[in-house]
Amino acid sequence: MKFIKRMLMTAIGIYIFIQLSAPIIASAHHPYTLTAKAGSSVNMIPFYWMVGIVGGSIAITLSYVGWKKYKGEKKKETEDDSNN
Repeated sequence: MKFIKRMLMTAIGIYIFIQLSAPIIASAHHPYTLTAKAGSSVNMIPFYWMVGIVGGSIAITLSYVGWKKYKGEKKKETEDDSNN
């Protein structure tokens, strides 16, 4: 049973990562550039990768913490029921 739960959490994490990184990967084919005042261009792709990695890490962490909180509350309820 624990294996199934672990696989489910892994699948959810991968799904969230794919959803957050898909726009970044799609924009790699059409790079956006900003033109500075001096005429040089700034490539925005590394910025999008950074946003995707940080955002994905935050989303995965929050999903994990939420899952652990849910499991802890569920375990506490079952222990309270068995004590009564």
